[in-house]
Amino acid sequence: MLIGKVVRFRVHLTSLSWSPSHEVSVMAQPLFPSFTPTYHHDQYPAIDPSQPSLDCSTRTVLITGGGRGIGQAIAVAFAKAHAKNIALLGRTKSTLEATAALIETASGGKTDVTIVVADITIKEQVLDALYTTIEAFGGDVPDVLVNNAGGLAGRGSLTEVEIDDFMSAFELNVRGPLAVLQAYLRANKKYSPDTPRTVINLPSGAAHLPYAPSAAAYGISKLANSKIIEYVHHENPSWNVFNMQPGVVATDLAREAGRKAPDSPELPAGFAVWLAASPDARKLNGKFIWANWDINEVLERIDEIEKRDLLTLTLKGWAEDINAEEMKRRATSVHRDAERKE
Repeated sequence: MLIGKVVRFRVHLTSLSWSPSHEVSVMAQPLFPSFTPTYHHDQYPAIDPSQPSLDCSTRTVLITGGGRGIGQAIAVAFAKAHAKNIALLGRTKSTLEATAALIETASGGKTDVTIVVADITIKEQVLDALYTTIEAFGGDVPDVLVNNAGGLAGRGSLTEVEIDDFMSAFELNVRGPLAVLQAYLRANKKYSPDTPRTVINLPSGAAHLPYAPSAAAYGISKLANSKIIEYVHHENPSWNVFNMQPGVVATDLAREAGRKAPDSPELPAGFAVWLAASPDARKLNGKFIWANWDINEVLERIDEIEKRDLLTLTLKGWAEDINAEEMKRRATSVHRDAERKE
């Protein structure tokens, strides 16, 4: 199955008139099966953040984990898209300052930058960071939240891993991102309850992969992280909410895990800007999508995605003839019946 897809990639791409750098980035054999015929490893024209159609000059953006790796690349991409304000949240002031300098260069000084030092696993620091950001943004809640910060902990099989190390993964990938989300949701409810926002969460394909050796803590915590976003989507239907698998990027985390990392950080960075700025992104609201998939080819399948409720976390082979809205109605009915019995 995977071999057949690789062949299709090569036939498909030889007919394109892209630059050699783009051609090389998508012709490499993909690590995983793809939802689209084309599987990208680098940024490509449709998600180039500098194009006018992805202009973010009226948007304010908060990025957690903005001091390095993917978070830094996303910050620079929003600067290239002329974001009005960008707030960077992270634990290390020096790396946040380095990202701020890159934003200054990328935006030509047109994007204002706010640096907030905080540990996302400490709720009080997260609250202080968010209200510092709101104050810096002139009293406005950020239009876009990029929930990027997380980490790797508890490596090893379930037999070998210490339970405290295992639960550390939940501190980094569940408690921390949830603290950020709750602070953001509550601030929006307090200051601008009728204003729809955009939430871009960066989970991992490990959330839905069946198994990866020594990665139980990481995969299970990322599954919980992704499920939280599903609830954010349903509880805030006017918002745009996405789980975006960023690819396998050569970050510190990837190097620590010893993973092969063929994807550039600019790939998820451009994709994040597209999700925040393109009107077509609304069609993928609530979905789990990989940055590697060609966005134009994804949109060509939008009718199928909606009809079959694809790109969501579910049990394969179960309830495939019932759409998400009907399933949500039934689940709500069961919950209300239980409440009445209490």
